Amino acid sequence: MGTSKSLPTPSGGPWTPLKTDVSDFLDGGKTTPFEIVGGAIRAAGLAPPPPGYRSAERGGGGGGSGGSAGGSGISSRTGRRSGRTSVARAVAGLAGFGAAVRDSGFQSGLHVLGLDELRGRSTAEIMATIADHLTEGMDGLQGELLRTALREAMFEAAALGGDPDLTDIAASLQVYLSSAGPEGLVELFLSHLVFDRVWSAVESHVNARSDGNGASNAMSTAVHGACQALVRDYMDELRDKGLMGRVDWFGRAGIRIGQEIAAQLESRLAAL
Repeated sequence: MGTSKSLPTPSGGPWTPLKTDVSDFLDGGKTTPFEIVGGAIRAAGLAPPPPGYRSAERGGGGGGSGGSAGGSGISSRTGRRSGRTSVARAVAGLAGFGAAVRDSGFQSGLHVLGLDELRGRSTAEIMATIADHLTEGMDGLQGELLRTALREAMFEAAALGGDPDLTDIAASLQVYLSSAGPEGLVELFLSHLVFDRVWSAVESHVNARSDGNGASNAMSTAVHGACQALVRDYMDELRDKGLMGRVDWFGRAGIRIGQEIAAQLESRLAAL
């Protein structure tokens, strides 16, 4: 799980209490994984960029932009809107793909994305290309986090569909989507995205403070479980309100719901 980059956890400001909470958790204190999630989201939205970080805005540099490790890309109001729009686009595109697979099969899902040329390609190539397509134009850490979470969500959905070895991605995804629907695929994506954002912000400090891989892995598992629970609760509320029914995900409604999900989930996590 997580991105391939290991970014230094920044210091000062909101990062100081977050680091204290991480250390307390590793020492067996009273800090919960939920508090670490909230602290990481708050810190990532307020802190300056770590050394060498490139802004998520296309062509932008890290210096002076207010970028953050694991956050929405840059901390200015414009940057937060840009980050949420990127998440909204990914949510809408993934849900549209999922709805097409559920209703008409895997090839139909590729067709609605304009990716018919992927027929017959390997599972790894298909998943990577779909992730690249849904994050087109998204650079920097934000783009990497989104692409990673999209791939992880699709792989997990296939495994839950009865294909842990990914030998028949078309059949297993349709099995999963027939049961969980496109909103289930979105839930997997958001769970991975929140975790990847949080973990990219704290991993460096966790590794520096832990006495071995065991402690780091235990904390990673606990934080991932908290992210899953938080996203699941939020998505259940949307389902209860009827907001995840039949939606034209590639139309205005899809983007609107995607933006609402991105904004509301971020606000909830920051308030933990």
